[in-house]
Amino acid sequence: MKRTTTLWAVFLCGAFLLTGSVGLAADFTLKVGYVVPESYPHHIAAVEVLKPFIEKESGGKIVVELYPNGQLGGDRQLCEAVQLGTVEMAFPSTTVLASFIPELQILDLPYLFSSKEQVYKVVDLNGPIGKVLVEKAKTQGMFLLGFADIGFMSLTNSKHPIKKPDDTKGLKIRVMENPVYIDTAKAIGYNPTPMTFGEVYTALQQKVVDGQEQGINVTRNMKFHDVQKYFSLTEEAFSTISIIVSESFMDEIPDELKTIVVEGVRLFCEAQRKVNSDQEVSNLKELAEKGMEINSLTPEERELFVKATEPVRQKYAGKINPKLFEEIQILIK
Repeated sequence: MKRTTTLWAVFLCGAFLLTGSVGLAADFTLKVGYVVPESYPHHIAAVEVLKPFIEKESGGKIVVELYPNGQLGGDRQLCEAVQLGTVEMAFPSTTVLASFIPELQILDLPYLFSSKEQVYKVVDLNGPIGKVLVEKAKTQGMFLLGFADIGFMSLTNSKHPIKKPDDTKGLKIRVMENPVYIDTAKAIGYNPTPMTFGEVYTALQQKVVDGQEQGINVTRNMKFHDVQKYFSLTEEAFSTISIIVSESFMDEIPDELKTIVVEGVRLFCEAQRKVNSDQEVSNLKELAEKGMEINSLTPEERELFVKATEPVRQKYAGKINPKLFEEIQILIK
């Protein structure tokens, strides 16, 4: 009996030490929420870079939990959860985050950017525009730590190729429920049909709309090629995701762990952009192989779209922040 009691005591002591060491190792939990599935660059870069870097460099003091597929809510819910501190980190669409930080709407303006390099200059958090956005985010209880890519938005449809604004007339195109995208559609000439993203495939399939507006990778991953014939690389706007962290989490962790989280996000953004670009190349090729007719715009054709959407840029630049818009124009020249 005495031997049994002793063994049981040793077992309990070992169990206590084991669980105690695990508890000590993970002082903080970093829950990361995003709406996209595991095939997307956001998730791939989070698995391969963000999670292992933060956990390793923190010595296990921070455990990173990834929640793809909207498990923690949609983009708006994630933004609100980060504000409240119930979710530590999220990757919302910048278009949605603009509801909280209005200055971000400028990034959605049509034909503001002609290359990814221009985008990266503007969203560099150490640059003149990035610093402004970081400060605006802090007023909303968020740390804005970086931007990653969705890509240039382009038009697919089931009728014909689009090479000039007149080619869009009469087409019903699904757009995001966002005034900038709606006004852009009207300026180009097509009929905007706002609807939630989850409804798009069925709407295309049932001919409720003729087409939709998205990047290459989303078009491929959502299998829009099954219900769309033409993909015109009009590239009217560049779409990004924002990496935001709750103020309460950043205030709670010591400075050395803050530095690790910030660096982890920087490396994540770098990796995500590469994965996104690599996927664009392979996915565009696959879309063509699956029967989509793909066309790019010549510089002359693109200029027609740029001129058609000038009133939209001026309207929203004036409403949002004229000075910031001017600074962006100077920076990307």
